[in-house]
Amino acid sequence: MIEIDKNEQILRVVRKHWFVFLGDLFILLAAVLFPVILFFALEFVPVKALLNFSGGVVFAEAFFLFAWFLIVWVIGWTMWTNYYLDVLIVTDRRVFTIEQIGLFKRVSSSFRIDRIQNTTIHQHGIIQTLLGFGTISLETAGEGEDFVSAWIADPYDLKKFLNDLHDKAIEKSQLVHLSEPVTVIRKSLSPSIEENKAG
Repeated sequence: MIEIDKNEQILRVVRKHWFVFLGDLFILLAAVLFPVILFFALEFVPVKALLNFSGGVVFAEAFFLFAWFLIVWVIGWTMWTNYYLDVLIVTDRRVFTIEQIGLFKRVSSSFRIDRIQNTTIHQHGIIQTLLGFGTISLETAGEGEDFVSAWIADPYDLKKFLNDLHDKAIEKSQLVHLSEPVTVIRKSLSPSIEENKAG
């Protein structure tokens, strides 16, 4: 799915809130109940007389049910795949966003944590506020679009986590930059020190 360096550690994997998949489940439940309601309603309608259909009604009903439930199963599998594979992965160095679109299309992007400039949370409506999910938008240094992940569970906790990682990454990079001149000075002074010892 993603390629990380050997020394890189995955710290957090964030998926969409369960409420998003619950909406898909209601649609699937309605689709499953549709043929049951339809066959119950057709008991009161003389279908054979209307369609001038003789024999094979049981076979036709069984074929319709099989085809219908096969379609519902494929749609349900696609919904689950989209829910499960839409993910935001945080490592100690980078953030990966993966968006699954259908069964055969995936959009993934990544950026270094020290490139984060601004983190914005959007929560719209009472349901998102009460259940604690929303959209997180990550603005990075340089040109390009913001990285947006919608329907994320507990976005404020994720924002705090990313900000802490960002601060640590900045401190680490500043320490590396500060130690570089010292190393250069030591290397440039080492020949003269050796000469003084020899003299």
